Amino acid sequence: MRTLLLITALFFSITIYGQENTTHRKGLTFKIGTRYLGWTDVSIPNPEDYDEEIVFSDDGHYGKSLRVYTGYFVSPKLSLSLGFGLDRYEGYGANTAPLILQGNYYLSPNKNSFFASAEVGTQIVFAKGSTNNTGSTDAGHVYALMLGKEISFSDKTGLNIYLGYNFQRSNNEGFYHEKINRKSFILGVDFVIF
Repeated sequence: MRTLLLITALFFSITIYGQENTTHRKGLTFKIGTRYLGWTDVSIPNPEDYDEEIVFSDDGHYGKSLRVYTGYFVSPKLSLSLGFGLDRYEGYGANTAPLILQGNYYLSPNKNSFFASAEVGTQIVFAKGSTNNTGSTDAGHVYALMLGKEISFSDKTGLNIYLGYNFQRSNNEGFYHEKINRKSFILGVDFVIF
């Protein structure tokens, strides 16, 4: 009887272990998500180039972001994606539209793994120049670094929850300075289809 119980327990443990190790990250992937860009520090590069000291208020600088990605899993641990976003920065007031390349590295090929992400890209220009006091955001560059956790709902869907750092440099037209740096803390959630 003990032998039968031992064999049954061994069979179930092998079955469960085999299911946990079945990779669900392969082929094409799609993600859509939102980000909160908090504690945003707004500054200008090379402030010594201006005759006056330019200071941005620390009150109310934060951003909201929507991102859409499509990509491919090179391996169960590595994916590369092309993404597009719409960002709205409050306080100073600016809109950006980043076009980015993102790489994700998962620590394990199994479900519910921790991961690290890196993004690099440019900002798309939809409208040139403005003479209002907020200016208009033109091309620039963006990068972000993130650490997070995958939460799988099934073999094909899940959430990526992450924290990170975001940097954007925007060229501006119609304002009294030409470039603006934005450094933000990221809190984000992406819905993922594997």
